[in-house]
Amino acid sequence: MNMINTAYVPKFAVRKTERGYLSVVYFFRVGRTTFRGHLLGVAASWLVQVGIEIYRYVSRILKSEEEDTNRQNNCEQAKVLGKKVTGITIRCSASLICASIGAGIGACLIRPSIGQWIDCALGDLAGPIILTFCLEKALHSDL
Repeated sequence: MNMINTAYVPKFAVRKTERGYLSVVYFFRVGRTTFRGHLLGVAASWLVQVGIEIYRYVSRILKSEEEDTNRQNNCEQAKVLGKKVTGITIRCSASLICASIGAGIGACLIRPSIGQWIDCALGDLAGPIILTFCLEKALHSDL
């Protein structure tokens, strides 16, 4: 899979318009291109967030070893780390998917370059918020 620079994605949407695709095909192709372009940024965000959580976990473990606290606390902290990494992964995935869908919708309904850009940003912002809200209501858990 080729990685695409995010700055060129709106230009790709305009070129796809000129090819005269059906609306469904156009929606799919713009969404796919946006997915590829947005993937690198979301992966970097995920890596930084997970790295920060792992650093916090390791620093807590090292601090607790100095204070000679019990191992039960370490197991609980490992479970919390797993939940945090899962939450980060779900939110980043929702951001990527909703940004791609939003870009396809925006390119079809509004001008290709502006619609793709605006709806990609809206999907990127709204996707994790909506998914977190729905999962909290359905599963009664904190993400």
